[in-house]
Amino acid sequence: MTAASCLQVVDPTANSIAVIDAAVDLDMGGAERAFASSVGTLALAAFILTAGSLGDRLGRRKVMLAGLVVAAVGGVLTAVAPVTPIFMLGRAITGMGIAAAFGLSFALLRSVLPDNLPKAVAFWLAGQTAAALVLGVLAGYLAGISWRAGYLLLPIVAVIAFLMCMRGLPEAKADETGPFDFVGLIAIAVAMVGIIYGLSNAASYGWGAGQVLIPLGVGLLSMAGFIWWEARIQFPAFPVRLFRDPELAGSVATGFSFNMWQAVVTIMLSMLWQYVTLWGGLQVSLALMPLSLAMVVGATVAGRLLAKGVPASRNLMVGHLLLIVTLLVFALTNENSPYVFFLVLMLVGGFARMLNEATMGQFFVAKPPAALTGAMASSKTAIGQLSFALGTALSTTFLFSQYGRGIAEAFAAANVQPEQQGTYTGMITTYISGGDMSQYDASTVSTVVGEASGAFMNAFDGTMLIFAGILVLLWMISTFFFAKASRMRKAGTMVDGPLTSSGVPVALAAPESASAEGDAESPGTTPTPDR
Repeated sequence: MTAASCLQVVDPTANSIAVIDAAVDLDMGGAERAFASSVGTLALAAFILTAGSLGDRLGRRKVMLAGLVVAAVGGVLTAVAPVTPIFMLGRAITGMGIAAAFGLSFALLRSVLPDNLPKAVAFWLAGQTAAALVLGVLAGYLAGISWRAGYLLLPIVAVIAFLMCMRGLPEAKADETGPFDFVGLIAIAVAMVGIIYGLSNAASYGWGAGQVLIPLGVGLLSMAGFIWWEARIQFPAFPVRLFRDPELAGSVATGFSFNMWQAVVTIMLSMLWQYVTLWGGLQVSLALMPLSLAMVVGATVAGRLLAKGVPASRNLMVGHLLLIVTLLVFALTNENSPYVFFLVLMLVGGFARMLNEATMGQFFVAKPPAALTGAMASSKTAIGQLSFALGTALSTTFLFSQYGRGIAEAFAAANVQPEQQGTYTGMITTYISGGDMSQYDASTVSTVVGEASGAFMNAFDGTMLIFAGILVLLWMISTFFFAKASRMRKAGTMVDGPLTSSGVPVALAAPESASAEGDAESPGTTPTPDR
């Protein structure tokens, strides 16, 4: 199952490198290039809850295996695409396959290791993160040879995972699920695509552009309609009533926090090292590698702590606070900050990030009714997609808006005339891209680049402070819900174990309701944990 989940980490890495040459080779326009970069993610987001719902009905193992096959077909189609429409189709098919393979490999943890679920979730996360280090380097190498070779890595991984999962992996599905929720699943697909697509356009077009506001507005309206619909029908595809459970509600706030943290830190550091330090792509990749190593350690430690009975709320509080502290210290960065400064913060932050994710993950597979395990496990991925896109869009917007003001203030302070500003801006662009600077006066270059670097550093620090504030707010929300859970446990109104579809622990529900909801799983699967 860890091998199946690796598709989610292989594909973005390979696509981010290979799509550049693919766009040139297939003669894509600007809009086509932007869509080619995101179509796989959009397809994954649109299909993720549908894949979970299909797994609950048809069998999670069966749908996961089908997802691996679909992802492999999509990867091959992308690699051999002679024209742009075929390339786009291949990327969309790949995203749909990854949605099924990734989400349902997570859901099946509950059937394979029910008696040691916290450690199982932790090692599943640690395994895919470790694999990302190796496969990421391999993807970069293959994409350097040919963009078509870069896209072939995912089908290879998918085939290997398929063969591994064919042996000994038990089937699990719900006995009674009710009618298929077409309305709800269409609404959430529109919501996910609209929100993520709108947020992705913010950095390029600005928040007031129609390319941002229209899809974002459609997405938010669809999300509101989805929540309204799911709360009122008898057989929802996604049981929003489960989030009456304070631990699940608090986990959502935590999920937004650590995913936004990762988006902000990786993007901001990449730009800092490329724009100010002038490192190449390979140097940046190697410099970020300790972050992934720390995540492997964090997931492993989280699993061991949870298995030993350390309260989940303690893990989440410590992890959350550490993420906030790293952002506050990142805000002290200056042009002379050595790499070891960033290294320490990445190690601490990567560890804390996975301490939170491993803890959050166990709730999403242990708490839902057996019949809805696939849908709930898939929802964790949906939360990750939304929060990562939000972190990306907000961070780039905050950074470049502050940077633009800083450059304008520097021009005003130096009394630079409008006709000179274009020359200085071109000088900065040439410097960043590594172009020939011999056409410019050396002393002028030193002054202009120095001012630009200072403006960028101020924008970098300001962005980190803003996100520290956002994470404090999310920490407060998460802490509120987990404090409520603690009070409910002391009062005897909350216990460990799965919930009914109305969000009440099975162990505290009426006997006939508990029996119906707790045992709605096909014969032959392993019992759910911690009843």
